[in-house]
Amino acid sequence: MKKSILTSTALMLSASLLSGCVIHVGNASALEGSDYSSILGNIDIAEGKHAGDISSVNGNVEISDHGGADEVSIVNGNLEMGSHVKVRNIDIVNGDVSASSHLTVLKDVETVNGNVTLPSQSSVGGSVETVNGDITAADTKIEKHIKTLNGDITLSGNSHVHGDIIYRENESSWGSKSDDKPTLSISASVTVEGNIILKRPVNLDIENEALKQKVVVSYGSAQ
Repeated sequence: MKKSILTSTALMLSASLLSGCVIHVGNASALEGSDYSSILGNIDIAEGKHAGDISSVNGNVEISDHGGADEVSIVNGNLEMGSHVKVRNIDIVNGDVSASSHLTVLKDVETVNGNVTLPSQSSVGGSVETVNGDITAADTKIEKHIKTLNGDITLSGNSHVHGDIIYRENESSWGSKSDDKPTLSISASVTVEGNIILKRPVNLDIENEALKQKVVVSYGSAQ
């Protein structure tokens, strides 16, 4: 899990730094393409508007239809997006990621304690990674990997994962291994080009027999 969000939170190097209010990108006072940071306030990107880097602490970020941003970094807040939204990278601690449809993420989607819901006709140019959050993708193309420690993974429709699906072992302080086994559910129509690597116990619900052959179990207590 990248720690770039901590750097942006500490430095707050942006064009606008506001506390305890709502930033509406689309108003005359908020310039399109600028960077925005907020503490104890929400950031809203209006329909069809595009921001630069966005950083929020204790506030939600909402991007309306056909809007966009570059780097989106949030501590303690959700990222809610409409349809046909385009962002470069998403990095969140304690918050969920969701969108309506046709989401485009050029690089990675990462959360610590938050769920990631990727809607129909979406694409991610990098990897999707959580620690304790669930990952749900419907008719979504993911160019690299899906990784989690404790989260459920649910893939459906014509989703296509070009890399691996990896359940990690605990290697950091971001999360502790849960005694409850997470569940990996993959519909028959889903394509996974890489392997399904299990470094911890996982409940498997895989409909495609060919994908079952790609399961690699690599933890010490495996039977």
